[in-house]
Amino acid sequence: MLKKVPDSQLKNIAVGEEEIILNGPPGNLMGSIKLHNKNETKTRIKFLDLKATKSKKTESLSGVPLYINSKLRPGEKRMEHLMLSIDPSTRPGTYENQIDIGGKKRKVTMVVQPTISVAVNPTEFTFQGTAPGTKHTVTFTVVNTGNMSFEIPKVSHVAPLDMDLLCRAFGYGFRHDKEEGFTETMDHVTQNLKENMPNWANSKVKEAGQVLKPGKNMLVNIEITIPENAKAENDYDLTIRFWEEQLSCSFKSHTTNQ
Repeated sequence: MLKKVPDSQLKNIAVGEEEIILNGPPGNLMGSIKLHNKNETKTRIKFLDLKATKSKKTESLSGVPLYINSKLRPGEKRMEHLMLSIDPSTRPGTYENQIDIGGKKRKVTMVVQPTISVAVNPTEFTFQGTAPGTKHTVTFTVVNTGNMSFEIPKVSHVAPLDMDLLCRAFGYGFRHDKEEGFTETMDHVTQNLKENMPNWANSKVKEAGQVLKPGKNMLVNIEITIPENAKAENDYDLTIRFWEEQLSCSFKSHTTNQ
């Protein structure tokens, strides 16, 4: 629990004349402040309260704790780092608030940077059926955890990978003709890879182009079609990049008869 410094001690804390500027994304606004402890005892300041100015757009930031965590010896002067975390959906822009310390008000300028941040759940999926042309749908929740609206992106194709492809190709190459040298063996490995590498898997995001506002969430569906040159007896894995998140999909060849 945060413990506020008694007002009697704060009255003897002087703040430098330098402008206090906090800059960064909403969850990590950083800055600095110069403090002077005029008390005759050690004083520890864990946080300061921001107070709203007359601007309506800063009213919601009033009372937000401005973390400082400073421990000053009597008479000590020190430049301290400041950290502020506000609502992640706070719109980009410049905001003005103030702090009241040592009987003086100091303007605090906050520069909130534009941030695109996405949370996805779940991120791992398993499907049955790898016959060519089989369609599977990946359904997941997307949350806009940043402060900017964005469009759900398109994903037109993804690369399925048979995890045993390399093992089989090297096994084939080394067994093809044991009398051949390294170059010829690698040629057989390469040729086997080319013959058995599956094509791109077509994919379609049903919600592509829809706008997701800060703090909102939606279900997103991606339809994936197994390539025509895939083999029904093989397993495949693929990864879909969705902004900074990754979706891992595993397609198993075995099926159950209903």
